[in-house]
Amino acid sequence: MAAILRAVVAIATVAVICTLAMGANYDVGGPAGSWDLATNYTQWVSGKAFRVGDTLTFKYASSHDVLEVSSAAYSSCTTSNPISTSTGGNTVVTLNSTGSRYFICGTPGHCAGGMKLQIDVASPTSTPPPSPSSTPRSPVAPSPRSPSALPPASSTPGSVPPPSAPTVSPPTPSGACLQAKAALGLGSGIVMLMLVAL
Repeated sequence: MAAILRAVVAIATVAVICTLAMGANYDVGGPAGSWDLATNYTQWVSGKAFRVGDTLTFKYASSHDVLEVSSAAYSSCTTSNPISTSTGGNTVVTLNSTGSRYFICGTPGHCAGGMKLQIDVASPTSTPPPSPSSTPRSPVAPSPRSPSALPPASSTPGSVPPPSAPTVSPPTPSGACLQAKAALGLGSGIVMLMLVAL
């Protein structure tokens, strides 16, 4: 009986660790947008609290890519020396350390057209930032968009599309965490049966 109890405690510990280790997933530009020229990333990032363990999911067309760059390269839209380059239309970036992270599109003219994202990553245990309504936030100003970089207008001239509400996709647990949670449920049931039998 002691061995079963130790096994259940070990499984429960693994399940708790997996649950704590999973962060939120942010679909960049979502819910209505994606990694494209039409999304205002300064507006999209405002009010979000990125933490270590969270992930960013970039969904984009084949005409785009995702470059992680330095602060200087972000400011000047320099694509020549990226920290990393991703292509393929679906890029997931894990935020594994605190600090600022910078992402741009490497297609000529797209970064200057506003396709750039700067985020600040906090530790998983830090307190959330004040809400945008209580303290003014001064995000990085978006780059002015040149007429050639703007997407074609899909609404009447002069109209501004309403801002999309921020959403966070639930994290996708790994197979090991799913197995640990299933084992935790089974183990909890066994422990309850054992307690009832006593």
